[in-house]
Amino acid sequence: MTDAASPTLDPDPDDEPTERERLATLLERRLDIPMAVLAVVWAALVAYELVAPRDQREVLTVISNVIWLLFAVELVAKLVVSRHPGRFLRRHWPSVLFLVLPLLRVLRLFRALRLVRVLPFSRVVGSSYRAVGTARVLLAGRLQFLLAATVVVVFGSGQLLFVLERGRQDALASLGDALWWSANVAIAANLVHEPVTLAGRLLAIALSIYAIVVFAALAGTIGTYFLEARQERAAQEGDGS
Repeated sequence: MTDAASPTLDPDPDDEPTERERLATLLERRLDIPMAVLAVVWAALVAYELVAPRDQREVLTVISNVIWLLFAVELVAKLVVSRHPGRFLRRHWPSVLFLVLPLLRVLRLFRALRLVRVLPFSRVVGSSYRAVGTARVLLAGRLQFLLAATVVVVFGSGQLLFVLERGRQDALASLGDALWWSANVAIAANLVHEPVTLAGRLLAIALSIYAIVVFAALAGTIGTYFLEARQERAAQEGDGS
């Protein structure tokens, strides 16, 4: 996979392709689409787990653990065939981090610590990170990727606010309300509700900045399109004369 969310391999372009490099390329081609689809499924599953009834949580946990294991196998396989494991790990440390954090759930040492509260947060960020990588793999156009990334940011940020402020006084009552809040902030920089936690307020600032960046990128993309169309028409008129 050729994005930051899913690890890529590191063949040396200065050497003739070796058997190991050919294996690495084949592995990437075979895993790209299946892992991209799995990333979308995982993102939806993580969101549903936040509001799922208690009687469904055990099954959802099993499914989530299986998906996590598949991502771990993918990472290990690409690490093994990579010619430069150290460079591979440095380039893809977020993938490694998001795979390691869930292991804290099985360590009793961490169960009594406040650190365990980071786990839902890390799952949301990890699933969103992989979903953005999926968009990079499947979508070639800049505008298409921008749209898909914005959907992921809205979806992930709404979940984050729900996780960060759940149970707090004056917080948004449901995941739906949190998604509505994140859509307003990320798309229009419209703060329809003020978060009650420091982390929530920092998230609101980050989303407002994202809205400005997206607007600038969208304006640049549209401007480039009309400029190229105008130049093409001018070239055609010049050829015709």
